[in-house]
Amino acid sequence: MMMQIDAEFDIVQLAQSGDRAAFEKLASHYRVWLRAIAFMRTSDHDAADDLVQDVLARAWEKLPTLDNPSAFTGWLRRIMINACVNWYRSNANQSSPIDDSLTAPSSFEPLNIIFEHERQRALREALLSLAPPNRLALLMHIWGNYSYADIARLLDIPISTVDGRIYRSKQQMRRLLQNKYPDLFEN
Repeated sequence: MMMQIDAEFDIVQLAQSGDRAAFEKLASHYRVWLRAIAFMRTSDHDAADDLVQDVLARAWEKLPTLDNPSAFTGWLRRIMINACVNWYRSNANQSSPIDDSLTAPSSFEPLNIIFEHERQRALREALLSLAPPNRLALLMHIWGNYSYADIARLLDIPISTVDGRIYRSKQQMRRLLQNKYPDLFEN
């Protein structure tokens, strides 16, 4: 659920004055959105998580310099984009690592582990094939459980646009993965 604009303004002001609890409230509220932006730029879950932590630390440090508390969202987004640009520059010549964050099946059978890695790779590729605006809306909705109205407010677009982006994303994911992984689309 999104914060009301007036309440956010007040929370930002409290955080600017050094109130750590107020900043934690902001960080908790924007963490998933920042992670979605970072993942879109890096295509790497671990890098996205690291960037979010770095950006939130930088935001806490620089928050007293923010002139207009109502510009917090755009200011935070700009910090994330700059962090992603820096990450990309420092990692441009490296290949994408295998996702080691997977939990191995309880049987620890090598074949099951290989199949799960393949499934995760296919999901990542399908997700990365989405148009960036569609991917961002879908990630915010799935990862952050943001409502369509919340996404519309954060991205400054109509709710109908959010609805279309998420619908198209789901349809494309279904087309790309349904034959190979039908269990993803049960329900």
